[in-house]
Order: sequence, then structure tokens, then C-alpha cells
Amino acid sequence: MLTETTCVMATEADNKNRVVLVVDDEALIRWSLSQKLQDAGFSVLEADTGRSALSQISHDGICAILLDLRLPDVNGLEVLRELRKTHPECCVWIMTAYGSPDAEQEAADLGVLGFLNKPFDMDELVSELQSRLKN
Repeated sequence: MLTETTCVMATEADNKNRVVLVVDDEALIRWSLSQKLQDAGFSVLEADTGRSALSQISHDGICAILLDLRLPDVNGLEVLRELRKTHPECCVWIMTAYGSPDAEQEAADLGVLGFLNKPFDMDELVSELQSRLKN
């Protein structure tokens, strides 16, 4: 995990409406994360595939992405590579139940802020998001 990195929001409007994109093919995980994030004051967009995530990346106000490693259409690392081409400073956390040291290293090389092994503590994640996304 990177240290002392604070994610910067793109516009003043984002301060009032922080948007997190949750990318996971499991509906229950998307729902659980969405509920927890909304309770903490975030707005949430959801995607169930890598292609859907990439199409939503340009949405104004996205300040963080929670990205599953194993998606039905495109590997999460491939989504991350594409994301880095246009949004190199976007805050990203990888989520997976199928982690490996190689995948974790590649994600780190691509600048993720965290590699979360499922199941993970959602309260800790929300706390980290709030800390990283402060102005």
C-alpha cells in the first residue's frame, strides 16, 4: 500500500458529492459496498464488468474506484492499465478473493492504494477512503 497519498478531487463540486465507482461482478458485494459508502456520505456508481467500468470512468466527480480483480469480461488489471492511460492519478483499490503475489505486485506497480483480499473489513476501507479523499 502507498503511504501518505491523498487523492485530489477534480472540481469544487466534488467536495459536496464524492463519487466512488464500485466494480464487481457479484451483486451482493456491489450492494453491500454501496450501502456502506452511501452511509458514509459518498455517492456510488456501480459496474458489473470491466467494459462497463471503463465506460463510466469519464463520469465527473469519480474520486475513487474499488475494482475487482476477476471480472467476467476483462481482467481487473487490464481495466487498471486502461484507466492509467487517461486518469493516472485516480485512487484505486483492488479487491479479490483470488490474489497472488504477482497480481499484487503488478497492481502496486500500477499505483493502487490497496490490495484487499476478500472478505475485508468494510469499515476500515471506508475509513481509509475518507482519510485519502480529504482536502
